[in-house]
Amino acid sequence: MTLRLSPLWLVLLTSPLAAEQRVSIILNDTWKGTISMTVNDGVPCLSRPLMEEWGVITPLLERLEWDAQGCLTAASARDYSLDYEFVTQAQMLLLTFPEPAFNAQQNGVSTSRWDDGINALFVNYRLDVDKRRARYSWDTSGTDSQLALESGLNVGPWRMRYQNMFWRERDGGRGSYTSGYSLWRSLEALRARFTLGDGYTSSNLFASMAYRGVSLASDNAMLPDRWRAWTPVINGYARGEAEVTIRQNGERVYRIHVPPGPFTIRDFNPPNDEGSLELTIQESDGTERVRVLPYALMPNLVKQGRFNYELATGRFKPYHGVEMDKDRFWQSTISWGAWSGLTLFAGMQQGERYISQLVGAGRNLGNWGALSADVTGARYSQRGETMSGNVWRLRYAKAFLSTETSLTAQLRYYPRRSQYRTLEEKINRAAMLQYDWDDNTTERRLAGQLELNQNFGEDSSIGLSWRWMRARGRTSGSSELTVSANTTWRDVDISLYGGYERPQGYPEEATLGINISIPLSLGGRVTNVGYVSELASHGKDTHGVNVYGSTLKDYSLRYDVTAQHEVHGSDALNASLGYQYNAGEANVSMSRGGSRRDWHGDVSGSVVIHGGGVTLGQPLGGTSALVEVPDTPGVGFFNQFGVTTNRSGELLVSYMTPWRVNHVTMDTFDLPEGLRVANDELQAVPTDGAIVHLRFMPPEKDSKKE
Repeated sequence: MTLRLSPLWLVLLTSPLAAEQRVSIILNDTWKGTISMTVNDGVPCLSRPLMEEWGVITPLLERLEWDAQGCLTAASARDYSLDYEFVTQAQMLLLTFPEPAFNAQQNGVSTSRWDDGINALFVNYRLDVDKRRARYSWDTSGTDSQLALESGLNVGPWRMRYQNMFWRERDGGRGSYTSGYSLWRSLEALRARFTLGDGYTSSNLFASMAYRGVSLASDNAMLPDRWRAWTPVINGYARGEAEVTIRQNGERVYRIHVPPGPFTIRDFNPPNDEGSLELTIQESDGTERVRVLPYALMPNLVKQGRFNYELATGRFKPYHGVEMDKDRFWQSTISWGAWSGLTLFAGMQQGERYISQLVGAGRNLGNWGALSADVTGARYSQRGETMSGNVWRLRYAKAFLSTETSLTAQLRYYPRRSQYRTLEEKINRAAMLQYDWDDNTTERRLAGQLELNQNFGEDSSIGLSWRWMRARGRTSGSSELTVSANTTWRDVDISLYGGYERPQGYPEEATLGINISIPLSLGGRVTNVGYVSELASHGKDTHGVNVYGSTLKDYSLRYDVTAQHEVHGSDALNASLGYQYNAGEANVSMSRGGSRRDWHGDVSGSVVIHGGGVTLGQPLGGTSALVEVPDTPGVGFFNQFGVTTNRSGELLVSYMTPWRVNHVTMDTFDLPEGLRVANDELQAVPTDGAIVHLRFMPPEKDSKKE
């Protein structure tokens, strides 16, 4: 029995006698493409770190023998049927490994293949223009505009990022400001990230907050999957060509274009240890299906013998335009896998006239999930008064992958007469005290949150989110509950949304939303017609009809029209057009109702300047790729929807997963008749923030067609 192993692990470590060569790989009779590798005097050097990267099981590695250069000996390879042959004339490596020698799950870290990418300068841009007609005598008609720029410079492993904003208001006011800047790099040997500039402290132990300063923190994304708590395998089904997007905390972190039929995503790892994951399958006809992935981690737990740490110092950074103190602070945290299943953690945070300490422990309960408990104490001074207090916290997390269920829960208890405040709450209070106001945070007694997601197959899911707080004294606390359900019945998409909110000091509010969408075939295209409704306990109920879909050959032009009626109110019409093209995205929309007449337009994209010239594309994510098919325009890739190679044969892939194997696959279905490609897929393992360069061989004439 043989094992079909990915070529992504086929990289050899360098040695003094080794020479790097471009080598074609065939593993267990399967073509795996061409990679750069090192060969020692015509013989591949299979080192133990390399075998670990391939996923060879530890018991076998302990039995194998290595020579003085750390290479697997020929005798030991024969003993365990690890057969390999290097054909010098063809620059080809033939590998045959037995299946029992491997763990079926990729370990996710190929240190010898980590690619810092090319040196490049790029700019992401987005221009928004809003034209509004005045609705009231005191209002002003006119146009607002805003230009957001994110500039970046990659040099080796170093990343520099700079964000700034330009704005113009309809009353003639204008200006600009810098929203953030940073210089950072990953430290591979430490499995950590060094940052200088703007950032956010980790939320693993203390509450996360924005700051400007310097930090050194562990990066769990760099660890092998076997050292991480959870690695998702995502299955889905596309009715036609579709764009699959994954969002975490509302931010797009993964995108790929898939062909019709079932698909499996194995190369995605969540960039953050906390935050819900939402999978969107957008079909070529404009239909969207959304489901929440089962994802539950205890972020402060680590494997036995491992450490997680964070060191940060700088100044608190308030939102732009908010007048608040920019207190200096420093923070340090550490989590230690003391022994199997048990993690001990502690931290300290000190600001101006503020100090806080935290200590706790967590336990992996196996099939029962994970549980952690900690206590945080704080002592601070304001207006000459010294205050102190503490908070006890209990956290639970469990992902039931067999039933596609995820559950996270948290409970915080504030003892009586506790005057506990986080550092950011203390800074916020200082701003309020200037106006002789005060907060009521010290009246908190209990606070909790619950997140539950349940999937039923690929097209049905239920999600529940509940956050509440109970208080002492005059304030009674607050509560917020949301429930959503999505299902598909005979191609009819049905979505329900329910919400209940009781803010502190305000009346309660309940809402119910219904969305039913039916696909209709018109002129060879599918148009979706839907019914939308929202019922509100303290607002006006609305009902409407929604028509949306896509057109053009590549489905790159999308439209959406909604006619809405407000009970005992006015009617409204909302319409939008969106277009994706090689150099970016453009959208225009109109909204009218009663005396309101609003227009909106936006255009976004990216410009990348590199050693080979200038390439335009759609907005880039944190990690991306420059794909090249020399002198071959019009070639599409499944990794980027609505885009083909430009006149030079270049294309930008906006989203790549750092530290993991990424498959970049050419869409060969639309190649001109009589052309073929030697290899339609390349792989890359980019470091965080990299722009990797992937060069395909240009298509050739198929001799069989002549």
